[in-house]
Amino acid sequence: MAAVDHITQYFKCTICKKLFENPVILSCIHAFCKSCLNQTFCKSCLNQPVDMSNPKCPLCLEALERARMVELSLYTGKSGEIPCDNCEKKQMFRAVKSCSTCLLSYCEHHLKPHQSMERLRGHKLVKPVERWNKRVCGVHGRPLDLYSTRDKRCICALCVKPGVDVIPVETERKRREAKQQTTIVQSESMISQGRNKLKENDQSLFYSSQDEINREQTEIREVFSAVMDIVRRAEKELIAPLEDRRRSLEREMEEKTQKIQEDLEEYKNIINHLNQTQNEEDDILFLQSYPSVPAEFRDDRGVSIDTEPNFCSMRNITTPVLTSIRNRLENLCFIELRRIQRFLVDVTLDEETAYPALEVSQDGKTVRGKANAHDSLGRPKQFMSGILGKLQITTGKAFWLVEVGQKTGWKLGVVRENANRTGKVSYKPSEGYWVIVFCGPNTYGAYEENPIQLHLSTKPQKVGVFVDYENALISFYNMDDLSHIYTFTQCRFNGTIRPYFNPPLNINVTSHGK
Repeated sequence: MAAVDHITQYFKCTICKKLFENPVILSCIHAFCKSCLNQTFCKSCLNQPVDMSNPKCPLCLEALERARMVELSLYTGKSGEIPCDNCEKKQMFRAVKSCSTCLLSYCEHHLKPHQSMERLRGHKLVKPVERWNKRVCGVHGRPLDLYSTRDKRCICALCVKPGVDVIPVETERKRREAKQQTTIVQSESMISQGRNKLKENDQSLFYSSQDEINREQTEIREVFSAVMDIVRRAEKELIAPLEDRRRSLEREMEEKTQKIQEDLEEYKNIINHLNQTQNEEDDILFLQSYPSVPAEFRDDRGVSIDTEPNFCSMRNITTPVLTSIRNRLENLCFIELRRIQRFLVDVTLDEETAYPALEVSQDGKTVRGKANAHDSLGRPKQFMSGILGKLQITTGKAFWLVEVGQKTGWKLGVVRENANRTGKVSYKPSEGYWVIVFCGPNTYGAYEENPIQLHLSTKPQKVGVFVDYENALISFYNMDDLSHIYTFTQCRFNGTIRPYFNPPLNINVTSHGK
């Protein structure tokens, strides 16, 4: 509590003995409440009225000029307030200016020498500075009053090096101020143009994207609507015989029920007649009235119906249904191909990786077998068979075309950069190969861990290869009829992958890109 009292004494008016209210500092650096100072001036302790034409400080009796009395608040330490570096610690006032030459901040009273003394008028006065460390050289502790045109930074006089052009910071500022307004105008113009362009692009992109989404939604719905129609028709065709059987069963059951009811009625009549003749005393009459009774009671109420399914007819229906569904679903491939063609890339062949018996065209687009070529490998990057494309894929998506024409055989796909290239090559995903093959009349396959035979409706002359690195898949397409050939999924690329081509030595294979 004593510490608080000690501090607050510096914030009390000596007239009212209370904390300052709208404090005013006089030229003698004594402070009072503004209202107290306006209401009374004292001489020493006699409380004699002062001549208002020549007022004096109520505390030190120094003559004052009323017009020169400064209305300032004491420094409170609030955010944004900078203290005067020349005030006494017990009565510190806010700074109104800082001198970048003296590296000090001044209140209005202590600033007067900078305004009146000739030797100080050349000092640069700026708004109060909170931290001088940004204006002082961190090495020499001197003001940063020079600008290095080579290093593009402010330096002090001791930082100057021979051969390095320096100019005063004021000169650099004037140079920048000269182009500042032009830069602002140009920047505002660019912002305006950019916003207009962005708006146009956003609208264009939005509407084009909306159109594409709507078109694909319509196409996909049409495909599945057609598939559902096929399924519903097949369902109706397969269920129709069962409904016929159900109706036949119902008719038979009705007939059997009616026959049983008739038999029951007949037996009831016989029982009634027998009961009537049971007490007949006349033997002749008894015998003549005795009813005719069936010799044997037959229970033929069982219902027999053929409920065995007709597998032949089901197969006859489901086989064409599945074919129709597959054909319809192939329409989804058209949509998929339209999407992935935006990732079309230009692929050229890497001659450094070519098998010695292969020859690459000058433009790097075609590979074919050499005449009288030797089989020995001459370069470390060469394949025992085949060649790589220069394209290196480590992320994203890529799509390229390979023209195989009417060739009698080929292998193509994607290979991991570090896959084995010499000796006996194992075309397996586990070895870094994702490859399809054409090896004879209508004989196609995919080199999975266990090779899969593929059944293609038409012979492709141009094959599309699509890679989606993040989703770990590689798809192949017949670009002639826009049908899907095969897709490798869950591929473990584990690094860079590249296009792979392996034509027989007597044929050409051409790669295409953009």
